[in-house]
Amino acid sequence: MFVFGTQYLRGFTPERDQWERDMENMKKIGFNTIRAWLVWNAVERREGEIDYDYIEQFLTCAKQYELQVGLLFHLHACPAWAIEKFSKYFYVSEDNLPFEPAVRPNTPSGGWPGLCFDNEEVREMEHRFISGVIAETKKHDNVAFYEPMNEPHQWVDYMKNPAGIFCYCPASVRKFRVWLQKKYGDIETLNNAWGYFYDSFDEVRPPRWTSSYSDYIDFRQFTVDNIVEEIRYRSDIIRSCDNKPVIAHAWGGGAVTCSQLGGMAFDDWKNAEIFDKWGYSAFPRSADDCCMLGFGCNAARSAAGGKEYWQSELTAGITGSIFEQSGRIDDNTYDKFSLESIRHGAVGLLYWQYRKERIGAEIGGFSLTDYDGGPTNLTRKAEALGRMLREHGDMLTEGSMKPAEVGLVFSIRSYFADWAIAKKGGNKAAVDSLSGYYRMFWEENIPIDIIHEEYAENLSRYKLIILPNAAAISPRLADKLKEYISNGGVLLSEQLFGIFEESFKLSYHVPGFGYDEIFGVREHDLHPRKTVTLTDGEKDYHFKGNRYAEKFCDVTGEGLYFYEDGTPAIVSKAYGSGKAMITGINLGLCYSSRELLGDDFKSSDTGNTSGASKAIVMKLCRSLGVDENRCSVPDVKVSVLTTDKECMLILINSASADREGLIRLEEAYVETKTVYGRCDATVCGSTLRFTLKANESAVLRLVQG
Repeated sequence: MFVFGTQYLRGFTPERDQWERDMENMKKIGFNTIRAWLVWNAVERREGEIDYDYIEQFLTCAKQYELQVGLLFHLHACPAWAIEKFSKYFYVSEDNLPFEPAVRPNTPSGGWPGLCFDNEEVREMEHRFISGVIAETKKHDNVAFYEPMNEPHQWVDYMKNPAGIFCYCPASVRKFRVWLQKKYGDIETLNNAWGYFYDSFDEVRPPRWTSSYSDYIDFRQFTVDNIVEEIRYRSDIIRSCDNKPVIAHAWGGGAVTCSQLGGMAFDDWKNAEIFDKWGYSAFPRSADDCCMLGFGCNAARSAAGGKEYWQSELTAGITGSIFEQSGRIDDNTYDKFSLESIRHGAVGLLYWQYRKERIGAEIGGFSLTDYDGGPTNLTRKAEALGRMLREHGDMLTEGSMKPAEVGLVFSIRSYFADWAIAKKGGNKAAVDSLSGYYRMFWEENIPIDIIHEEYAENLSRYKLIILPNAAAISPRLADKLKEYISNGGVLLSEQLFGIFEESFKLSYHVPGFGYDEIFGVREHDLHPRKTVTLTDGEKDYHFKGNRYAEKFCDVTGEGLYFYEDGTPAIVSKAYGSGKAMITGINLGLCYSSRELLGDDFKSSDTGNTSGASKAIVMKLCRSLGVDENRCSVPDVKVSVLTTDKECMLILINSASADREGLIRLEEAYVETKTVYGRCDATVCGSTLRFTLKANESAVLRLVQG
């Protein structure tokens, strides 16, 4: 079954007198799943008194309309009694001030962010609440899954600039010291890494005021691991009480798109290991955001590591609140958002959300329906999409996509390094560099994988690996890439490769980790340069939006592109059976639209999609035999899912004009049928001819003879 549905319950809204009417309409639309928040301060208003009637009524009503229900334990919403009783467990800011729980956009019932779970009494309350709730929910066979935390990450105070980070309470400081002792073993090793002088781990405190590297990044890496520990703790409670799948999803497009990753400190890959299924949330505002939507899908799929993954929260079409809302999206944009999510392999699609929020900071926003739960163009579109998913969802859940031949490396250490020294601006340059490369391949319908530096395995499957953020790569990745190149792979790395050692001390040589010999260069100097011109001896290439220009010396590799002064800017050198290439300019950054998808952080940058960057990368791909765009016309995005005898094509026309063209297929087919949208299409063998209207999307099903 393709999971298709919506977020519905969050605390005190929608009210109980709306449930039956809304669920009846959900069934008519074709939804099969509701995602509901069990908000702590709504379910346990008084200590020890769980509102079982609230839970039972909701689940019984959902079953009446054949709706499966996923339940999220939202423990960030602390009840008033717990706030009063356990104020000593408030989160503590960098300023050493307790953060009193209050209303937040995602917690309109108040009590956010709750109590710091590093305290044992808080953990005990979590255990009692989760196990107490499941004592009721396990009686209901339409409970489909549980979530132990919404978008697992460490929250930040985004009202401050730079965003305030947490937590500095005594319990968190103690856990940080234990983590450091486990990592470093003895205090002298820590002192050597940090450049400090402690006599014991009991003297160590987390950094607060001034940006630096070793200490700050250790603190954020600890926070990543601490989130993993907490979601594992909650997941273990759930699994001890019920046998339903335990699921979670990444915040706002995932770690690869988070411009405050250092502050929020989460790792999709580490988190995904805990769960049976994985997903992510995305809040695009216009059709222009579809590339970043696809980027998040690719990252979620890669982080899932072969597990089923969902689009767990997709904007229903209105972002913002009542006085700042963006306006309901049109039918074509709805299709683009939905099909962009599905075409990357998601087998679940849940919209945020069904009804307009009636209280809190998100009042009036994010809904599929009208004010009273009535129909809109979006509910009508959802009904049409639901029919297609009921009839053809088997192909989407069982079909397979062609494996990627290109891998883009996500170096979380480099993201953290970018954040640590530029807290006010976050790590947006790192995000934009990676997203710029992704955009090149998204535009050309070339599949890619996102490779996490600590999960890099079986690299030989890739014809090309690109390393957009190379400054703080892990020693493990450096070793893996060396093996990959030696065995015949091709690496394209951006500047400053390995400028940090493992402890975030400055390397003695750049490139680091011995790669000066592999790349055949050493860094001579580094200059801020927003605009750059390169030449290959025959043609000039102009770039905008660059960050730095790295000059090389001791060049033993082959110069491919050169600065205006004749010195090499992109160098290639054979190593073993493969090839290592390094660029002194930011090719990815120069092709980034500078977009973000998170609902907390917005981008105010202007994109600089310099065609020269894409031209250089695509030329390299052609030389390596990377499978080219299967579609003959620009602007049409195509994904193909195949089974033994059939295939499903998803087509999205992102142009404001009709497009007519050909699509190259891997197999021969004899029949095609448009199962969603409008598309004139005929198939002859392994070639499909199509006409697609401006801005429209379609799904085709093809059958072999």
